[in-house]
Amino acid sequence: NNIDLMGLAEVDWIGEGELIVDGYKMVYKGTDRKKEHGVGFIYKQGLDKKVSKIIPKSDRIIAMKIRTESVDTLIIQVYMPTSRAKDDEVEEIYKQIEEIIEENGKGQIRTIVMGDWNSVVGEESTDGIVGKFGYGKRNERGERLIQFCKQKNLWIANTWFKHHKRRLYTWKRPGDTMRFQIDYILINDRFKNSIKNAKTYPGADVHTDHTLLAAEVRTRLKHIKKKSTFKKWNTEKLRTSEAEQYQSEIEEKLMNIAPQECVKEEWNIVKDTILESLEKNIGKKTARTKKEWITQEMLDKMEERRKWKSENTENGRKQYKRLNNELRRETDKAREKWMEEQCEKIEELEKYSKTEEMYKVVKNLRKKKPKPISKQGMKKKDGVMTADVEENKEVWIEYIKELYDSRANERMNEMEIQDEDNENDFRMRIDEEEVKKAIKELKYNKALGSDNIPSEALKALGPCAISRITHLINQIYDSGIWPEDLLKTILLPLPKKPNATECKDFRTISFICHLTKAITRILIKRIEGKIEQHLGEDQFGFRKGRGTRDAMGCMRMMGERMIDVDKNLYVCFIDWEKAFDRVEWNILLRVLKEIELNWKDRRLIRELYKGQKVVVRVEDEETEEITIGRGVRQGCCMSPSLFNLYAEKLLEEALRDTPGIQVGEEHVKNLKYADDQAVLAKSERALQDMIDNINEAGKRFGMKINAGKTKVMKIGKREGRIHLTLEGQELEQVENFRYLGGLIKSNGSCTEEIRSRIGMGKIAFEKVKDLLTARRIPLKLRKRFAKCYVWSVVLYGAETWT
Repeated sequence: NNIDLMGLAEVDWIGEGELIVDGYKMVYKGTDRKKEHGVGFIYKQGLDKKVSKIIPKSDRIIAMKIRTESVDTLIIQVYMPTSRAKDDEVEEIYKQIEEIIEENGKGQIRTIVMGDWNSVVGEESTDGIVGKFGYGKRNERGERLIQFCKQKNLWIANTWFKHHKRRLYTWKRPGDTMRFQIDYILINDRFKNSIKNAKTYPGADVHTDHTLLAAEVRTRLKHIKKKSTFKKWNTEKLRTSEAEQYQSEIEEKLMNIAPQECVKEEWNIVKDTILESLEKNIGKKTARTKKEWITQEMLDKMEERRKWKSENTENGRKQYKRLNNELRRETDKAREKWMEEQCEKIEELEKYSKTEEMYKVVKNLRKKKPKPISKQGMKKKDGVMTADVEENKEVWIEYIKELYDSRANERMNEMEIQDEDNENDFRMRIDEEEVKKAIKELKYNKALGSDNIPSEALKALGPCAISRITHLINQIYDSGIWPEDLLKTILLPLPKKPNATECKDFRTISFICHLTKAITRILIKRIEGKIEQHLGEDQFGFRKGRGTRDAMGCMRMMGERMIDVDKNLYVCFIDWEKAFDRVEWNILLRVLKEIELNWKDRRLIRELYKGQKVVVRVEDEETEEITIGRGVRQGCCMSPSLFNLYAEKLLEEALRDTPGIQVGEEHVKNLKYADDQAVLAKSERALQDMIDNINEAGKRFGMKINAGKTKVMKIGKREGRIHLTLEGQELEQVENFRYLGGLIKSNGSCTEEIRSRIGMGKIAFEKVKDLLTARRIPLKLRKRFAKCYVWSVVLYGAETWT
């Protein structure tokens, strides 16, 4: 039967998520810890673009809203407790169903509530709710279901259509001793005529004691104009002989077109030429089929098994069992053979040192972790949930404008215009070798920016194309004018936790044009030396030869040193609120001028920041362009260095007259890893002064300390309370704090950190256990994987343990 959407009860999966298999999408919601209860939907992947909202209410209720013509359709899937459950538990579920209807079913909307109700409404026709084709004798829970239907004007569809009794029952008692009708499909009375039939399918090949219940609902899906999904270029072809045709075609076209003086025109020529050759010679990737070991022979056998299931005879049950066992053996054998082929592929890739490709195959072998459920809707400022993707986009636009303070962009107009005529320090032109090196350093298999050109396409260009790109980059450098495509950033929100409904519950990753990345890579190499000269020895973030382990080691060493001389070390672990997103551009440019950065470099940075636009990708659709006014560019190779300089100047100004801790001839006042900052003092009073100074300087620099997440610690031999405040709010004193991934204790001990690391190692092992215990993979490779996936977790920071 052609089923477009199916509700699931008693899924028995942990957590929640979504996955796609063989053209169908599944969304589910289970308990957090045990494999029990659980509800979900399976529906055709093509239907997904019509789904406006998924509501994973609990491990017994999930709902979805579908855009259909005339009115939208709300579908709720329910799994009611059995008759042994207390009435309070049942009433709570009815309450949750009512909440979903109230929040999402207001106005004219078709509402369908279906699932395993564990109730019997029986054969007695009742008040236009229950028809005369029910099954069995009504029980107490059946009375409660009818009462609920009266309150919500619902109609029990599968009691209104005349069918043979074997098409009415939905559950068989173990041993098939008795049969009951306990699953129902309800619809609001106003739209009952849209249900043309409802009956069970005992022959459905499903391993359960319930029988598939299906209804034929006549409605039209709303036609939605939507951009096509983002298909990837088949970039593997750029590593084959087909790359030669791609390259030669671009070379020939560019040789016949003279370089343009206008930056915009020159960029359009280069971009269009590359895209045309990509389309003609490379093309897009086709969708891969799932479960590559499944054969047509297996599919035929599955169909035969389904037919035998409907035969309710001794022979039918025997044949079904035989086919089921045969299928299990065949699929296991086919999967094993496929695994062996993949392992041989891993060995071959390892032999030729193709590490990146090898780990891609390894990732494909690992058990897939379901994605978080998308389309749950967003919460507006007034607390009301959004109804569709357009409202979601509006919520994101408002959030981005507020976060990045779009009005601050206007202040950039006053910066540095007068300085252009005062400086004549013209840098050397950017040469082709710089451009080649920058393009070579671009990473493979990265997401596309707004220009739709992959990094592989730039890497495969010939000498004439590289020459034209060099000419374009010099035009941008000399004029300070960026093409609009290169200024556009696409933000993709990813949930940080399940049931994320507020923008702050998401992290965003940004997609930047690869040519922009190449230009900024050239620029950072020109300016990073000057920036390095102004960074202190206590900054460990994003610098060559330094890392988190060095900062952790310094912290442990300082604590141990103070304990050895029987003194206390007072530490404040500062948490800046959205630190990278609050950098004031006018202050950043002032700092760059103070360190005497070349005018052209500053102008290029200024125009890059001032002209940038952002769009947010929501369910494969993009918002309108948003102007932003502060924050370093996410995903840009210059951002770490620019932020380090900004933070350095902030703390330099704040801690200029404070003592810190003396180590030899040096005074250490803080340890920094980008925005992770620990302030150190030898007394409680001194630390309070430092906190106050940093808070005031932070305000001048547009930054804000998060008092709730900022912690203080006293490291020493003896315990004792300290009282430190931020603008009158007392900061929490902690006995241990996870600093840059390592556990810092107030007594200086590493014992608990070592225990913690062993525990983390066990969790890491469990995640890749199927891979590490697969005997088909050579032991040598499994050892490598263990070192990569497990030992790296266990031994993180081990150099600092004492």
